[in-house]
Amino acid sequence: MEVGVVIDLFLSYRAIEAWTDMIRLKDLMSRPLQESVMVQEQFALALNRDGRGEDAEPVLLRLIARRVASERDVRYPRARLQGPLGCSAPRRQGFTSARSLDEAIEAYLRGFQADWRDAYPGINALTLIEVRDPLDDRGREILPIVKYSVTRRLASGNPNYWDHATLLELAVLDGDEAAAADALATHAKQRSAKSGSPTRRPWNLGFIREARARRA
Repeated sequence: MEVGVVIDLFLSYRAIEAWTDMIRLKDLMSRPLQESVMVQEQFALALNRDGRGEDAEPVLLRLIARRVASERDVRYPRARLQGPLGCSAPRRQGFTSARSLDEAIEAYLRGFQADWRDAYPGINALTLIEVRDPLDDRGREILPIVKYSVTRRLASGNPNYWDHATLLELAVLDGDEAAAADALATHAKQRSAKSGSPTRRPWNLGFIREARARRA
């Protein structure tokens, strides 16, 4: 098939969270298409969401080495956060150590620094920084950069569900209630327009809320 058809099918599987089908389809692609940055990024995402984080990690590390990685869904360390940000186990198990949280933050920051045009690793780093005790000052430093990255994608005229969801999460992290309300309205329209949209951002918002409650 022509490349466009294959990629459309690949991303359609992603939209309905059919991770196993994404993995299967990747293995059927031509070698050049398999090795493209976009396919490798999405392949790593599918592996991670399918519970195969150990297989996803080397894929992402190779992308970082090529300095065009987004590290969109980098695997957490083995003692990783359970629940938000794409993990499937019960939420309240939490990080087993402060070190594992710091390792996850560093991994997402490396992904964002590899390509600042991609806000996804940036927003994940910010969310984890928000729950760190004490708070990491780098959060305030990179938040405007992540916001700029998202707003440029929105201005491109071809934003997706995750761009609007990320803008909502950024507004919450920034304590901007008016911006959060505006982003939430747009986010809701996106979900109603595409009933198969993922729901991971609301999990993240609950996670942020719990962390702030712990800090009173």
